[in-house]
Amino acid sequence: MGFVEDFFNTLQTYNETVLPVTVITLLLAIIVIYLVAKKSKQSSRIISSILSFLWFWSAIVFFIAFFGSVEAEFLGFKLPGAWYLGGILFIVQSILLVVFGVTWSSLSFGIAGRMQSTVGALMVIYAIIIYPIIGFLTGLGYPRYPIFGTAPCPLTIFTLGLLQWTDRKMPSAVAIIPFVWALMGLMPVVELKVWADVGLMLSGIVGFPLILYYNTKLGN
Repeated sequence: MGFVEDFFNTLQTYNETVLPVTVITLLLAIIVIYLVAKKSKQSSRIISSILSFLWFWSAIVFFIAFFGSVEAEFLGFKLPGAWYLGGILFIVQSILLVVFGVTWSSLSFGIAGRMQSTVGALMVIYAIIIYPIIGFLTGLGYPRYPIFGTAPCPLTIFTLGLLQWTDRKMPSAVAIIPFVWALMGLMPVVELKVWADVGLMLSGIVGFPLILYYNTKLGN
């Protein structure tokens, strides 16, 4: 069995197995969006906690438990341990969200009246709604397709979108791993023909510089 078929067979098994969690993660996304719009004293901590959980889920369940045994390939080269590396990156990101967003309260989410907020909204909509639509239109329907919440790529787009919805200077370290993973979207586009991950790459190319730019403008 080749890499492509092995990937989509494993993805189908994964999606069918975790279906109840997929529904829960969609509800969590709605809660996050509501908390950003209706900012309160604890909303940013709750948002960071939810994001941390989603990244940890992808790390442990998606990357390690289900895909750890799948041998990844890119341009004909075998990539042993690639999924475990993804799992490690996502665990680190989950920890960063807890440290900066929950423990230190360095992440403050709130929609500000600037271009960055509009870009963030487009990313969030893309991750939840447009991403699966592109899959359907290109012949990759559920359950043989990654979807928001339980799959790492739409989650990364969603996270980069949320990081545009900050109303004060944020620690740039929180955006580094999402940016790196966004650039890795080249692999699923080239190897798996998951065309929605063109949007993943664009979210990193556009979103990360915007974060750095507005951090500079916001100062301390």
